[in-house]
Amino acid sequence: MKVTARWLVGFALLVAGCSVNHRSGDFACDRQADCSSGRTCIDNFCVALQADASVPVDSKNDAPPPTDANLCPSACTSCSNDSKTCTIDCMLNGGACNGLIRCPEGWNCNVLCSLAGSCSNGLICPGGKSCKVTCSGRQSCNDFMCNTGPCDVECTGASSCNSLSCGTACACDINCLNSTSCGSKIACKSELCRSGRGCTSMPLAVPTTTCNSCVVF
Repeated sequence: MKVTARWLVGFALLVAGCSVNHRSGDFACDRQADCSSGRTCIDNFCVALQADASVPVDSKNDAPPPTDANLCPSACTSCSNDSKTCTIDCMLNGGACNGLIRCPEGWNCNVLCSLAGSCSNGLICPGGKSCKVTCSGRQSCNDFMCNTGPCDVECTGASSCNSLSCGTACACDINCLNSTSCGSKIACKSELCRSGRGCTSMPLAVPTTTCNSCVVF
């Protein structure tokens, strides 16, 4: 059989024509359900989806979680970032109130001494910020001094509040509400600021600046 050049060209064109636009049966589709995962049905053909090149692969899964700049300090059992107040609840902090309590600097402090003997080994209030202490536990709240901010101590627990000092607090209230509280060593800013067994920041008989000189509460 004699094969001419014209015949070879014609045969090549025939083969090429059969392959152009030929869709494999494995990738033909009439609807999306006909395509496997990772492909989509376009013009009756399952087309492989391409990743968004604008997003680095590692950034999708390996990006670090966002950091919350307003997390509570570790000493707090809860806190309010709006009022910058740290609450230390002795019922919730695993016995930490049995030792020295340190309120975080820069935060107003609210200490709940509800367990017996809690808050009896010292309390460091934040400088320049308010320090409110509720002493409802029996024999709670002993041996601490207020700092430079306003200080408010409420003594409702039996035999609570001994060896307390207003120190250099700009205003200091020690309210002895239990008949057995404030039994000894309650030091006010001045004797002019004494109220019963405790202390007050707003005595009526003397100028308020004697016991209350806070600029901002």
